[in-house]
Formats: sequence, C-alpha cells, structure tokens
Amino acid sequence: MTLPLERHWKNVSWALCVEAFWGISLALISVVAIVPVFLSHLGASNTVIGALPAIWTLAAYLPGAFGSHFTSHLPLRKQAVFVFHALSGIPWVLLAVWFGLGGRHVPALDIGVFLLLWGGSWAFMGLFIPVWINFIGKVTRPELRATSFGVIFFFQTLMGVIGGWIANRILASPLPFPQNYAIGFFVAGLCMTLGSFFFLPVVEDPGATAPRGQAVSTVLSYMREVLTDRGGVRVYLVMVAFTVGGWLLISYYPVYAEKRFGLRARDSAVFTAVCMAGQMIGSVVTGIVGDRFGYAKVATVSVVALAIGLSVAIWGTDPRFYYVTAFATGVYLVTDRLAQFNLSMAFCPHEDNTAWLGAIPAITAPIVAVMAGSAGSFIDRFGFHDVAKVGLLLAAGALYLALFRLREPAYSLAGRRKAT
Repeated sequence: MTLPLERHWKNVSWALCVEAFWGISLALISVVAIVPVFLSHLGASNTVIGALPAIWTLAAYLPGAFGSHFTSHLPLRKQAVFVFHALSGIPWVLLAVWFGLGGRHVPALDIGVFLLLWGGSWAFMGLFIPVWINFIGKVTRPELRATSFGVIFFFQTLMGVIGGWIANRILASPLPFPQNYAIGFFVAGLCMTLGSFFFLPVVEDPGATAPRGQAVSTVLSYMREVLTDRGGVRVYLVMVAFTVGGWLLISYYPVYAEKRFGLRARDSAVFTAVCMAGQMIGSVVTGIVGDRFGYAKVATVSVVALAIGLSVAIWGTDPRFYYVTAFATGVYLVTDRLAQFNLSMAFCPHEDNTAWLGAIPAITAPIVAVMAGSAGSFIDRFGFHDVAKVGLLLAAGALYLALFRLREPAYSLAGRRKAT
C-alpha cells in the first residue's frame, strides 16, 4: 500500500523536529574538528588521535548488524527508535560532569575516560543507526526516499551550522579548558534526549519482519549473502575501503591546520560549522540526484568531493583554504552517507532491508578502522602531507570504480528504468 503523500510529509516534518535538536548536539560533539582538537589540547598525539576513527568506525558500524537482528522481528519499530535516541545523551552528560566538575586530571586518565565514554556512546548509537534508516524508509514514500533523506540531512546540518556557532561562542567564553568543552557536552546530551520525543507523533504502519535466529549466525549469514551478491555491492565495498582518506580530513587535518596556520580551539568550531554548511547544501542536491539519476551517481559525487578536499588540504597554503577544506569535507560526508544508506537499501533483495543496512558497513568496518586508525602513527612519522597524498591516490582508485565499475542497483528507481 502506497503511503499517502500528506502522511509522508507529516512524518518528514516530525523527523525534522528531531533533527532540530540532534543537529545542534552532533555539532557540539562532532568528530569533525571539535573532538580531535579537544584531544590534542588534552595532550594526545596523532597516534592517540588515531583511536578516534578506529573506535568510531567499529562502534558505529559493527553493533548495527546486531541492532538490525534484534529488531528484525518487530513490525513496528518506532518505540525502539525513540528509546535508543532518548538514552543516547547519557554518556555526554557523564563527560560533562567529569570535565566540568572534576576539571583537569592526569592527561592519560582524561583521554582514557573520554575515549571510553565517547566510544560507548557511538557503540550505542551504532546499534540503532540501521534501525533508524529502515524506520525513516518505512514512514516515507519509496520514490521520494533519497529526497526525504536529503531534506532530513539538510535540516540536521542547518541546525549543525547553528550548533557550530554555539560551540564557537562557548569556546570563546572566559571559561577555562576543559570546562568550556563540558558545557557543550552537556547541551549536546540534553538536546539528544529532548529531540527523541518528536518521534512519537510519527505514523508508522506495520512492516516486513524476519525471524530471529541465533544472533551471530544470523548476522554472519547476511554478511555472506552480501559478499556473494553479484548485483554490484562488492564494488561498492571496495570503494568504501578506498575512501578511507576521508578520515584524514575529519580527524587529522584540523589538528595539523591549527599548528600550521596558528589557529585557536574556537576555530575548530568554525571548521565544523562550515563543514555542516557543506553537508547542508550537498544533502539536498544529491538527494535529488539520487532519485532522478541513481544512487551510484551520489557515490561518484562523494568521491569527487573527497578528492577536492584532500587536494586543497595538501596544497592549500593560505588559512582561507582551511575553510575550503571544511566545505569539501562536508559535501563528502553527506554524499557518502546518502550513498551508503540508499545503496544499501537498493542493493538489498529483501522487503525488510534492515539486515543489509547493518551488514554492509560492518563488513568494511575492520579494514577502515585499521587503515584510518594507523594513519595517526604514520603522520607522526612522515607528516600529514605524505599520508594525505596516499589518501588522494586511493580516492582516485575509488573514482575509477564509481565511474566505470559501480552498477546502479536493480532495486533502485534508476536501476529499474535501465532494466526496462
């Protein structure tokens, strides 16, 4: 049964209300510039900062395969999505208490506590990312799916720009380090919980379910199904590994640029805001491109944006290029996410696509975690420029795959048009 258009847009409107709060929170705790610079001010080296992409990749993607499994038997998933979102702010409130009331401790202890709670937060959020994607896909019309995600990401990143401005004001305040960051952590945790309540008015019809088997065996069976599929998903998996250079722009470049251009901590918040602006603009444009021309084209745009960002980061010698890199990073991030979400759903041959939404990123997570995490030690040894050039070469390989090897999925609208 086709979802009425009026209900579609009402559901999207309620989702936008969620993103009004989550956009602010994600900017305040952004792994793009905010968190890496925070760790560097705690005394972390690039090798230690390498824990960020490693932990984030494993925490955000591996649990998702099991989150998909544990909710696969539920015809209605709104309650699960609400509970997951509502509880996500707890680790950030704990971090706010640790750094806000406790002040500075031994650097190694502060870094360890942060990585533990930060990683735990993303592991918890990683559980429900594919469930949330599937839920949004259920409560929106299929032919408007990429556009719907584009609009949602547009609004989330619009609020992220505001969140970046708030972070800049907080870091520019007279509050000493790390109490200034603690304020941002507390506001982020509060916004996560408040925003979750706007899921409750969303109207959801019962959807397809899958029987719950043994968790590990079921997850592994879906991974095998993905790896043996001949619809083009394996090419996309290789592309994901080749675009690991995106982490150079996200976690390492802001720390490198702060020293190179003599920037302050508050400038990392501006980097985040400009990055969010890039995501805001890229989300709408690529959402439309995805619905009209296919999701493989969105993946191509993503790789091009990554190549531009790495090129500017390597050869940009003026502080203004700091913000050009931020904007290109934003376009890369949002197009990469939209490509991942929509290609995962479009490649999946099952009506309930939650399992593939969890399995596809989980397959590449260990490889990306090792490559991105080890980059920090290579940067400490060889410098940012040399490592970034390797990332650029890998991006060129990914662009070749996107242009000449990545087929449009048969289950996408563009794929069906080509088949006919």
